[in-house]
Amino acid sequence: MGAVGIGIDIGGTMIKYGLVDIQGQLVWASEKPTEANVSKERVITNVLEAVNEVLRASESKGLNVKSVGIGSPGLVNDSSVILGGADNIKDWKHVALGEIVSGKTNLFTKVCNDADAMAMAEFKLNCNENDTVVFITLGTGIGGAIFINGTPFQGHYGLGGELGVLPIIVGETHCYWEDIASTSALVKLYKKKLGTDIALPNINGKYIVDQYQKGDKIAKKTLQIFIDYVAMGLAGYVNIFNPKAIIIGGGLSESEVNFMEDIKKQVEKYAIKECFYGVDILPARLGNQAGLIGAALNGLDQYNKVLV
Repeated sequence: MGAVGIGIDIGGTMIKYGLVDIQGQLVWASEKPTEANVSKERVITNVLEAVNEVLRASESKGLNVKSVGIGSPGLVNDSSVILGGADNIKDWKHVALGEIVSGKTNLFTKVCNDADAMAMAEFKLNCNENDTVVFITLGTGIGGAIFINGTPFQGHYGLGGELGVLPIIVGETHCYWEDIASTSALVKLYKKKLGTDIALPNINGKYIVDQYQKGDKIAKKTLQIFIDYVAMGLAGYVNIFNPKAIIIGGGLSESEVNFMEDIKKQVEKYAIKECFYGVDILPARLGNQAGLIGAALNGLDQYNKVLV
């Protein structure tokens, strides 16, 4: 039997889940609604149902599941407990998810932050062993993760890497970087520039990029401002970490228009020249499956460490 891990990626809208082998290849995958606005108990039930569905798929394929890896929004400690910090799931705090899943399945279970999970997948499959890389995900907020010389950096207490919540001041308003540079911030800015008398349903990042491609002046100006805000934050992390690369997932990185060169030009404008020399600004390669792949790989990795 081939050894695989279960990967679970909990999002605000959907739970993505699947089977991943030790090389990081996705063997089988599916998804189901998170029902994040109902209750944390409902989300936990949906996670357990997802795990059971994957186990049935593994049996039909003759695969040997070794572990469960879960990526979750919010702050997650080393004991696989979600402490809080996830605004997109109702009451998602003080949840001992690792213990709950392990207790129901008798499988080794490891929970990590969802941005960390994405970064683990991208790093393992697309980076060199000793690289220093900063990962950013642009979505409802901004997730982040840091690898220093090939090792994930999460701070002394294991809760570091929250790159989106860098405190800043815009005008006279105190906010976080993600309040002006996330995909939701892009939508908010676009709506503001349209004017309150114009009501358009279903405005999202894709819609704004589509309007940009059509030559819409408001979309063009909005994206110029947004890219500038994104670049300011990235430049700060270039100055701090002097990485080999910054890899951007979600949002603009998945659009049909390649904005990476525009972002890079603005980062160069704000970063210290010597710190920015040689730094690449790249889109993530694994798309929306990166989270579940990285979660599964983390589960397998931690399982193997326990065995040693």
